[in-house]
Amino acid sequence: MWTAARLRVAVLIAGLAVSGVLVVHAQASGDQLNLLARGWLLAARGELVAYGNPLSSGGNGPGPATSVLVGLPLLVWMDHHSPVVLVWLCHLAALILLDRALRPALSPIERAAFAVVWWLNPWRVEAAGFLWNPNFLVLVGAIHLATARALAGRARFGATFAHVLALGVGAQLHPAVLLLGALSVLLWMRGYVRVSWPGFIAGCAATLASLVPWFVTLAARPEIRGGTEGFPFRGLILVFPVLKGLSYWLRYPSLSLHHGAIAFDFTPRLGAAADAWMAGPLEIGLAAAGALTAVLALVANVAFFRGRSPWARSPGADDARAWVDGYVRLTLVAAVVVFAASPTTPQSWQALPMFHAAVIPVVRGVGALALRYGERNALATLALAAAMALGADLAMAWGARNFRCGGRDPVVFPLRSSSAMFEELGLQRTCPWPLDRPGGWWPDVLPMEPASRPAR
Repeated sequence: MWTAARLRVAVLIAGLAVSGVLVVHAQASGDQLNLLARGWLLAARGELVAYGNPLSSGGNGPGPATSVLVGLPLLVWMDHHSPVVLVWLCHLAALILLDRALRPALSPIERAAFAVVWWLNPWRVEAAGFLWNPNFLVLVGAIHLATARALAGRARFGATFAHVLALGVGAQLHPAVLLLGALSVLLWMRGYVRVSWPGFIAGCAATLASLVPWFVTLAARPEIRGGTEGFPFRGLILVFPVLKGLSYWLRYPSLSLHHGAIAFDFTPRLGAAADAWMAGPLEIGLAAAGALTAVLALVANVAFFRGRSPWARSPGADDARAWVDGYVRLTLVAAVVVFAASPTTPQSWQALPMFHAAVIPVVRGVGALALRYGERNALATLALAAAMALGADLAMAWGARNFRCGGRDPVVFPLRSSSAMFEELGLQRTCPWPLDRPGGWWPDVLPMEPASRPAR
């Protein structure tokens, strides 16, 4: 007979396995080439690029953390899949941290619900399966919650240091971490965390030390400074950007996935016949399931926030359940502030730092369902949700654009030069890029090499 514990274990194993399939199938597109170029230059040539990928707001991300995170796995295994394995391991570490931090605040049925709604969630599974700097932010969010919870009772040097350093390194990976920084300020203002000021100073010092190469490079190349596009508080003036950013609060715990995740083409892996009868119905089915589950997420959020002030002070460290609920409410407040201040329209990856908090209202909703209608009915609902999520995960693994070579809207496109990186990292073996094409694109930091083969 199924129990909450058994369902949870089954979901954890299934999520681990399907994430592994996506890692094996992972392909590289333009953003991935920019990341791989930074890591390859460090691993193969000993060159540290002191700034991150180009930003949608202009310029580049600050600091060398991107180069280091991508380069270190390449020192172990010179293949474009090795940094993806690191992303996968980061998500596993996030699971361990979140489970430990949330265990006192969740009932057994809610722990099972968290496994389904967070761990098996297609949004998270996709993020664990390919190389992209925002995908590391899932771990940064987990560290944020775990260290904040550790600081709920008393100020601790180690937890404060880890909290600040995680924000500092995360900001080098993607500026979306600003949302967690705003949340930290709100948690401190409302008494949810107690700060060790020596730990805070040490964390700031370590972050500044890691940024020294960037400051040196910035002095010589001011064009890499980020945030050159748009204007501050664009979201507050136009309103729509705030609403779009907040829409991910409801979409993350649902099957309302972004277009790239459900733009299936199964021809490269399963053949044209399979694609003809699978792709269309799956896309329509997931779109319908996405709309339905987003509505259910809205209902759960209405119940979660009804009669609760998001600005209430901390209930104290001893009441773990109320503390976590307060953390979630303040996360939404921080999201409103950051999306309003953002110079650009938020995209799905820019909301990833709040992913772990966005699922909690739905988890609480499952707990309420169990109390009202019985645990057996709640488990049946969770099993159905798990089956739907796993189906979406498997469909992505075999037909989504980030996990197939070729097909409709492929990830590869013509490049205007050549580089040894493409051979050394196995890119030409797994999904060949058209090289040496005049007018093609090129990774921003990768040196160009003379054509070593006739243009194909």
